Amino acid sequence: MSGWRKDSYLRYCSPTPKILLFGVVLLILAGLVKLIELFALSITKQLRFDVVVDFSNILSLVISLSAFVFLLAILERILRGNKRNIMYIVRKRLCASCYGNPLRLREGEIEPLVIVSRTDKGYKITVDCISANFDDVSSLEMVISGCMRNKYGNYAVVAKEEDIAGRFVDYYIEDVVSNYNKQSVYKALSDVPSYLTKVFIRKDVYIDYARVLNSSAIVAGRSRSGKTTAIISVFLLPILKQGRDDYGSTVVIVDPKSAELSLCPHVLSPAPDGSVEHILEAIRDFNLLRVERQKIINDFCRSEGKAVKWFDIGMKPCILFLDEFVSIQDMFPKKASKEKPDYSLVDFQGLLRQIATQGASAGCFLILSTAEASVGTGGLETAVNNACGIRVLFKPSLEEARYLWSSEALEVMRERQYSAGDAWFSADDGINNSVRFVKFPRLEFGEYVALADLLSMYYNDADAHSAECEANERCAVSASDDEKTA
Repeated sequence: MSGWRKDSYLRYCSPTPKILLFGVVLLILAGLVKLIELFALSITKQLRFDVVVDFSNILSLVISLSAFVFLLAILERILRGNKRNIMYIVRKRLCASCYGNPLRLREGEIEPLVIVSRTDKGYKITVDCISANFDDVSSLEMVISGCMRNKYGNYAVVAKEEDIAGRFVDYYIEDVVSNYNKQSVYKALSDVPSYLTKVFIRKDVYIDYARVLNSSAIVAGRSRSGKTTAIISVFLLPILKQGRDDYGSTVVIVDPKSAELSLCPHVLSPAPDGSVEHILEAIRDFNLLRVERQKIINDFCRSEGKAVKWFDIGMKPCILFLDEFVSIQDMFPKKASKEKPDYSLVDFQGLLRQIATQGASAGCFLILSTAEASVGTGGLETAVNNACGIRVLFKPSLEEARYLWSSEALEVMRERQYSAGDAWFSADDGINNSVRFVKFPRLEFGEYVALADLLSMYYNDADAHSAECEANERCAVSASDDEKTA
């Protein structure tokens, strides 16, 4: 490691300008050799010395050497890899004083060490600086994004990780322009991928239930932001396509608004008198199923003598999807009556708490949808909120995002003009822990019709034709239509 110097611009450049400068010096030297030769000839001529002054060999050698140096500079620039390119760009931006000295280095202090490595989606830039203040090293998102130019002009910082010992910071850069436009398009139900433990948002972006620590999900977004279509396409359709297992797997969908979802078979909505007692019973049955499945898994663990996961024994996911969570809460009585001691908001919240905190090990997952990303005022309990390791915010803004993620997690996120289906999301699966932007799938078929068909097949309805026809009539709202309306 060397000491930082204020007036040393060339020191922090890539090798190409340094090699070119050396070539220019050789050309100047060749010119000087020629001038010396001409001057010597003039002197010998005036003094009438019979001396041959011929520096042509030296001149040819110097010119040839300069040509070789220029060729070397060209080859170095052509053959230099992206990792070295980015390293030189970032190092110059951090160290060359003409760029503002963002690390506030002083003369003689140890220079930052910049290491660039390839990742699956871009590059990781590790900045290690002993002399600089760690807060300065960890606040370079805009600096690094801003110095990406020309070939790397579409790259920007999308995530960062700080060393817990305060020795370095890793910045992850990706081609955000191409990533912004990436989106899966499903023309038919058969295009929707369906795997036992994975749900795909995009071909290269998925959530693996086998790895997520807290598998319940919060999905937030205002009306016409695309959240319901996204939940149907990413979570519901793929799981329904798998069919039921031999352990009573179920998919429970609750639509408190009695809107499009409620027209599909097996979707629960409030009774005509506003009662939601039957919904509470369905949630209670879901929780009992969770307990039964956990007992079965525990029996397998005892017989095998090792830990067994729900997917190891052929269980399929169970989903409890509550649309417009805040609206559902408002429908429950705040206090239980003497006639119905188990029918109250407290009972509802207690069941959700058990499902969210204990359901993942039995393959039972909770999905909460809300129009406002304000979990504090939405009545969502802290235990349930903490158990939701999957978080999605459609048409996001930083103000709303702060209800779902910490300020540190949002440092690299920038607001833009978003369309329906555009979202920020994270999942604590070791892959998508950092908040990132993604476009959810676009459906070119009626998602509600497909949902109605799959629900009928999932529950093996013998007389689901009438419900399906009604859904066809009133629910033919595709994802593309949602985007147009938005």
